[in-house]
Amino acid sequence: MIKGINHREMSRRTALKAAAALLAAYTSSSFGVRAASGKSLNILSMNLLFGEVLASKIPKVYTEAEIIADPIPQNEHYEKLLVEMSQGSSTYDLLALDALFIHQVLANQWVKAVDDIRADDSSLPPLKYENVIPESLKFVQFDGKHFGIPLTLSTPIFVYRKDLFEAKGLSVPTNWDDYRKCAEALHTDEVAGNILLLGGQDAHMSGDWATRLMGMTKLGPDDDGVLDSANRPVFNSEGQGVRAIERIKEVLPFAPKGAEGLDYPDGVSLFSQGKAAMFISWSDVFAGLESGPLKGKFGYAAVPSEKYQQQMTGGISMGVSSYSQNPSEAYKFLDWMLNGEGYKLFLENGETNLVFKSQLEDAAVRAKIPSLNVYEDFKKRGTTTIALPPYRVPNSVEVQRVLYEEILAAVLSRKTPEQAMKDAEVRVAGVIR
Repeated sequence: MIKGINHREMSRRTALKAAAALLAAYTSSSFGVRAASGKSLNILSMNLLFGEVLASKIPKVYTEAEIIADPIPQNEHYEKLLVEMSQGSSTYDLLALDALFIHQVLANQWVKAVDDIRADDSSLPPLKYENVIPESLKFVQFDGKHFGIPLTLSTPIFVYRKDLFEAKGLSVPTNWDDYRKCAEALHTDEVAGNILLLGGQDAHMSGDWATRLMGMTKLGPDDDGVLDSANRPVFNSEGQGVRAIERIKEVLPFAPKGAEGLDYPDGVSLFSQGKAAMFISWSDVFAGLESGPLKGKFGYAAVPSEKYQQQMTGGISMGVSSYSQNPSEAYKFLDWMLNGEGYKLFLENGETNLVFKSQLEDAAVRAKIPSLNVYEDFKKRGTTTIALPPYRVPNSVEVQRVLYEEILAAVLSRKTPEQAMKDAEVRVAGVIR
């Protein structure tokens, strides 16, 4: 029985300028050269940068099977996944999966545990998970088993205009009090002190609010600060939900005009044009920023914290469809990826949300991709990683929608923060399934 299906309003990473270009560039490039073995693997992918590499680059070098990667526009990918999996379709052997809805996929048993595939075929080698950073494995592990491999890892980052900070003699803020002071000091009629994205469900809930929430209470590595392991609301257990709203409201006067209608693409557009001095959002949102007119003028750091140095992570993974007729061949492709060749092609073709350990440890790579300096900041501050909210429930986007509505009502003073959080607790508890 299929359970837990929900409809998702997708907005994550639509800000990526590369996405439109990649989609335009995609023609017959998704069809690989026929492998000598005559075998083929179909991949349900996304039209993001890693998906373009899967579609046009990897098929040229992978020889064990023909790779046919279908880079669905991201705002259609989730619906395509629902249709294919709920019908038990064997069209796709491998699935690209967003961390936000990974528990829906696992609850519905839409992907095979790679441990079970290997148990059924003793000729398969163990997968080299040690080659990727541990933080990236959070969303491919469940009940002691692995359900695929990580493709990308994203995390919220604080991006700021170095030249404007230097002109004002400001230091990079590491706490929210200093962040507010910088927002006020940098704000002018022409350049907003900071960007807030009140018009986007994911952008506001997980970008503006959750980045403030994540440092207010002590959390474990698998926690997300919104729901506990029993899926009970804990986002205001110590008043932290209210406090996070207050932190947003104190910098709202220094946001661009019309902030209540801004989403990811709007924020990136304003920031890349020099219309704001500071911007906190997910790392994948900033892809392409350094190719714009202000290249070299941006600084990258860990998000300011309240009490605890904790940082959310998310990203895209790849799993073997439970309905695949070629599970062993799909497993071999995952093994090839973890050996490094696929990740090498990701890097060479512009992917910035890296998971391959040797790449992240390479100073030359970090110099090429300045946003990766956030991980060096993690080390300096003793930052631990947590999960993105609310990934634990099958209907995560429905829960996100409730939180967004209540947070926005409080930020825009339609409700008090206290009332909004009380209402959110009741509503979230009512929609979780």
